[in-house]
Amino acid sequence: MTKRTALFISNKKSGKADNELNGAVEILKDSGINLIEQESEDPSHVNDLIRQYRDKVDTVILAGGDGTMSSAAGALSECGLALGILPMGTANDLARTLKIPESIEDAAAIIANGRLHAIDLGKVNDHWFINAAHIGLGVKVNRTLTSDLKSRWGRFSYARSLIDAFKSMRPYRADIVCDGEGFSVRSIHITVANGRFYGGGMALSNEASVDDHKLRIFSLEPQSFWSLLSHGVVILGGELKGREGVWLRSGEAIRIHTSRTLSICADGEFITRTPAYFELHPNSLQVYVPDDYSTQEEAGNAEN
Repeated sequence: MTKRTALFISNKKSGKADNELNGAVEILKDSGINLIEQESEDPSHVNDLIRQYRDKVDTVILAGGDGTMSSAAGALSECGLALGILPMGTANDLARTLKIPESIEDAAAIIANGRLHAIDLGKVNDHWFINAAHIGLGVKVNRTLTSDLKSRWGRFSYARSLIDAFKSMRPYRADIVCDGEGFSVRSIHITVANGRFYGGGMALSNEASVDDHKLRIFSLEPQSFWSLLSHGVVILGGELKGREGVWLRSGEAIRIHTSRTLSICADGEFITRTPAYFELHPNSLQVYVPDDYSTQEEAGNAEN
């Protein structure tokens, strides 16, 4: 077996203890992977490092959160390099989607095992994302997510931020074209999702996966806070379809024009503004996954 060489980039601001990270490094080295170790907290520097080492490595191992993975997705796809995930963020939704455990050492063992799987990527106004992009309420939630709030509430910090964000949210009109079909909605929040999980474990659909070659869009119409909370419980179960006050579609190309210019955040980072053009890029990134990870299609074939 050819020895693998990996660029290992850690973002220690994301949150795990040094001893856990050191343990992961030892597992990777013991498996025979040659590591080129770097540290960076700047997404643009991470991309520079990926491009700098593109001809010297076959894998990039990122220790960080969803924002770190998302910001590097475009460079990884461009350079044809595989991604190894060591989840060190608050939500770690991509890791959850791919059944990668929260334990850094267990995640390292998955990379060492070497099973690769292709996932889709999303793009909005030429900015890459992996999990989901938000317009409206979700952006306000991200703005209230301070480091202190994350450290005290963990993944529940998203729900805590929702309370403050809802109080100041003004409805807007959105004209949407999804795979050529036009719609007009009155909304307080729009999400366009590529993966299954976002926002600390929320899911638009139980059928969604990061490799099903679909983007899913949902919009919440203006409603009471208590109605919003009831939707929140359902989102955690992935059963939004058919809910009153919820508009849900899926497609590969989505255009959104809002009645006023609104910010867009994706995977926890502010990246662009409306009007927005979303497009799907299927099978654009190879990621190390555990042996028990399977797509919806693979699961269906196994049952037949």
